[in-house]
Order: sequence, then C-alpha cells, then structure tokens
Amino acid sequence: MKGKTVILTGAPGGIGRCIALELAKQGAHIIAHGRSADKVAPLVDEIKKAGGSAEAVGFELDSIKAVREAARGLREKHVKLDVLINNAAIWNGTRQVSADGFEKTWAVNVLAPFILTEELLEPLKAARGRVVNLSSNEHYLGRVNWDDLQFEKGYAARYAYRRSKLTLTMLTNELAAREGGITANSLHPGVSGTGLFRNFPKFIQFWTWLLMRTPEGCAAPIIRLASASDVEGTTGKFFRRFNIRRPHRLARDMDACKRMRDVVAKHVG
Repeated sequence: MKGKTVILTGAPGGIGRCIALELAKQGAHIIAHGRSADKVAPLVDEIKKAGGSAEAVGFELDSIKAVREAARGLREKHVKLDVLINNAAIWNGTRQVSADGFEKTWAVNVLAPFILTEELLEPLKAARGRVVNLSSNEHYLGRVNWDDLQFEKGYAARYAYRRSKLTLTMLTNELAAREGGITANSLHPGVSGTGLFRNFPKFIQFWTWLLMRTPEGCAAPIIRLASASDVEGTTGKFFRRFNIRRPHRLARDMDACKRMRDVVAKHVG
C-alpha cells in the first residue's frame, strides 16, 4: 500500500481504527473520517508517531450538504484515491429524522456512502481504485417496500438496519456494473462488540462483546479487499468475510439495483 491513499469513514474506534492502523502500517496515507476532526485526531497522531501518514476529516454523515462539501474538498485535494472504505454505520433504537428529512439509518448507512462514492469517482477512476462497502449478513433478511423505504410506518431498528444494508449491497453491485474503471465490493466482516451496539439493551451488549469477534478479526477481511493482490480485479461481489457468497436475490437483480440507484440519486438531489 506504499504511496496509496485510503479514505475511511468511521475511523476513530472499533473496526475502523484497526483498519486505519494496519493500512497505515502497510504504507498507505489514511484519510480518517470522524464526526469531527477532534474525534479522529488521536488516531491520526498515533499513526504519525508510528511513522505513518494520515490526515483527519470531520463531518456528519446524516447531512447531505456536509457529506457533499467534504467529498468535493477531498476531490480537489487528492487527484487520485486508491481506496474508499465506507465503514461507518448506525443502528438506531428509535426512528429519528435528519435535518434533511430522512430517517437517520437510511441517511447514514445509504445516502452518505452513495454521495461519497459518486463525488469521488473521478479520483477513484484515476487510480483504478477500489470501493469497499460494509454490508452485513443482516442484509439477507432485508425487505424493500418501494412505497415506504424509510419506515414512516411500522419502524423497527432491525428492519431499518437490514434494509439499509440490503440497499448498500444493491448499490455496490450496480456501481460495479456501471463503472468499469474501478472495483466495488461489499462484505460481511463478522460481528464485533463495537459502538454499533450502543443502543442495544445492556445484556445484549455484554454477550456481544464477550462472544463475538475482536475488532481486529473483523478488520482483516476488509483490509484484504482494500489491499490484497488476489482480489485486485474482483468486482460486484458480496463476501462473507474472506469468501464470495451469493447475496440477497434483489442484489442479484440488476433491474432492481438500477431502480434503487435511481431512487437514492433522487433523494440526494
């Protein structure tokens, strides 16, 4: 990864922090995203003290304007981007709406990675770069209600999360089909006791943190997709950790994937 540039959302803690540290160790320049530059500054300092290269960027993922402005700033600063890892995600216990009027799980898990990817296509293409989107095995349980994508009726946190990850998997496959100059893959990296579970009951958090994989273990398959030569030309695939698996049927339906892309594009203007 020496001389390559990686942008990583959700970098300050958990799986994101492990990804950033390892790719920096391999020689990559890390653009580490957090909700604010201050939140990600300790990670950037840690990378630099170890002899690596990193910079911090801070913006809220539930704001269309903030994501777009940040992406355009990065595009102006970096002519080439080798890897975009859309790692950040939320699982909201209650239905919340962003300032733009979108359900927040949808805004953060779907709209933000879509905007980042679209705005950064030019520098990604210049580097023949890779897009790595963090999906989940939960996407297999997702359902799409085209008339109510944001659960204005019958909201439940698990349903919103599942739909968001199914949608992201669909968007990944549509991107891979549309853009030949880059690769785009999604994956389930495993489950770790990270901040994603902060809204869960305490007893579920306890067993999750006790029994699930470490953040380092979950970071490993993501790092592989971002850096390994054996997956250099692989695109439009869903990985369950290190192995390719068939995704949800809707993610294999390219008409549905294109329709979803058109819907999301309208949402972000």
